[in-house]
Amino acid sequence: MKVFNICFTGISGSGKTTLANAVKNKLSERGINVQIVDGDDTRKEIGNLFGHTKQDRMKMNAINRLLVKYLNQNGISTILSIVAPFEEMRCLMRETFGDSYIEIYVKCSKEVCVQRDVKGYYKLEKEGELLNLNGVNDVYEIPQRPELILETDKDALDVCVTKIMDYLAGNGYAV
Repeated sequence: MKVFNICFTGISGSGKTTLANAVKNKLSERGINVQIVDGDDTRKEIGNLFGHTKQDRMKMNAINRLLVKYLNQNGISTILSIVAPFEEMRCLMRETFGDSYIEIYVKCSKEVCVQRDVKGYYKLEKEGELLNLNGVNDVYEIPQRPELILETDKDALDVCVTKIMDYLAGNGYAV
């Protein structure tokens, strides 16, 4: 089976991690070995060495690409759950992974993301304690060439997962 790299991109609270876990579970049920690479987890595991400037975010993106590359070399497909706020980042991932790269824009209104606020980022931003929140007081460039757009404020989780599984099946991945 050829490896694939699903990249969920969207603002905080849009549903990237929820989708990543649901898709991983569905793939695991089918015996497909896949690893989630979560941007927040990567950042924490390396000791929060980088801030949130564009330059620092680009460095974090390079680290995530390296992790995915190593996993792919061992035949492991990945699901990335990352904000990846700059089109430049997503283009670098597409260049690095070629046809195995599947960009999925997890689109969700800011209002719904604020209601969800799973990580408390919007509360911190509102209190003036969090700068650089993508899509609020920092840049989030809407993806220009995603393979899929999932509207998590409109479609149920199972509907989104079905769309992803259908995409994989329709593009030659043995799922």
